[in-house]
Amino acid sequence: MNKSLTTLALALLALLLVAAGSGGAAADDPPAKRRHPTYSLLGRDADQIPSDSVLNPNFVVSNAARMAEGSVWRSGYIPERMVGLDVGDLDADGRNEIAFVTLRNVYVYRLDGETYTQLASWKMPDNARPVALDLYDVDGDGRKEIVIAAQNDNTHLANSQILSFDGSKELKVVAGGINWYLRVIGPAGGRVLAAQKPGTSGGEVYGGPVFYASFSGGKISTSSKVDVPSGVNIFNFNVGDIGLDRMRLTSYIKFPTEHLILCEITGEKVWESHDEYGGSINYLNLNSYGDSGRNVEYLPTRLILADIDMDGANELIVAKNSMGGTRLFKNLRSFNAGAVEARKFTNLSLVPFFSNTNLMPGPAVDYQLADFDNNGSLDLVVGILIEPGSGMLEEARSIIFSFKNLYTVEPEAQPASGPQTGAGPAPTGRWRGRAWHSGRFVG
Repeated sequence: MNKSLTTLALALLALLLVAAGSGGAAADDPPAKRRHPTYSLLGRDADQIPSDSVLNPNFVVSNAARMAEGSVWRSGYIPERMVGLDVGDLDADGRNEIAFVTLRNVYVYRLDGETYTQLASWKMPDNARPVALDLYDVDGDGRKEIVIAAQNDNTHLANSQILSFDGSKELKVVAGGINWYLRVIGPAGGRVLAAQKPGTSGGEVYGGPVFYASFSGGKISTSSKVDVPSGVNIFNFNVGDIGLDRMRLTSYIKFPTEHLILCEITGEKVWESHDEYGGSINYLNLNSYGDSGRNVEYLPTRLILADIDMDGANELIVAKNSMGGTRLFKNLRSFNAGAVEARKFTNLSLVPFFSNTNLMPGPAVDYQLADFDNNGSLDLVVGILIEPGSGMLEEARSIIFSFKNLYTVEPEAQPASGPQTGAGPAPTGRWRGRAWHSGRFVG
């Protein structure tokens, strides 16, 4: 009996060995074939690379996506709390610079290839706390100026600044102490300057409507009102054509719900998100906020309208930062992670187009779609807050990420059309690639 059992066991073992030899990994199989199946979720297998994708693979979620070498650039750590940034040609030499403002200083850098050089800086006045930065040619001379919206914390009035870069190491003041909040609005290729007065009484954040503005003689002049719905202010909206139907819509993030809303010029709501968008720790001070006990109004991040995939329709780019604490504290908040998303407007809804989730080591402060490295292709440049800083106990730290060559079309190639407008879910565009830890990519 024992001999029969032994013979049967040996026979079964032989069968298992034969099956393993025919279906298992052979010694000469490539390493990718012997990896754990979940490895393909990172999209690194060479046979999974799509042959027709023109969207930067950092923004595509599928097993056919992978991290392209050199497609993400990052600056060194900035030992200050960044507030805003923008990219544009400041000296009319045909090359773009990046300007960013922290709570203390304004900096101008340029990235040519892999050479990242500081060109100029300027110290913010002690009584001017910046809340936003834009680049705009305010005087029509072909050079973009640095437009900084700021508040005087003592008077609660605006204390905005306009600076210029002339090639010297210190930025020049074109105008300072401007009692208007300033912002550049509109879609890419059609941006205009807008202005709004600060509130004058204790419970007001803003005083009066948003105006189209111009700058001449050292002063801000306003013309007609920007036609926007009730509840829209200088910092929480953008307006322009969106979607293949080119509907002119106002997109805005309303405080304190921080829902993303699309509405027609008439004020009729077209779409509203269920989640919060655009959250930041930038704020305006006010004496009081009615009976709510709130004495600050937090400002959302930038809303960008741009034709990313060159299909003739503008998409909407917006930040989605994850709050690290509770909303119970009305005058205090923090964020521990973030992403920048793009959404397409189709079938009267905003459907996801891409997101750079998991590539950012902190919440987005500000971002811009521009040719950051002067190679002729659009990059998504994101200012990220690593540590907000807490007095003398903790140093603030920020960083700049550039997702390079976001979208490129080869000569005579047809641009992609993006998500289909028919029934069915649109792609979420979440990249599940490498994470950033301790100064390097891992995973």
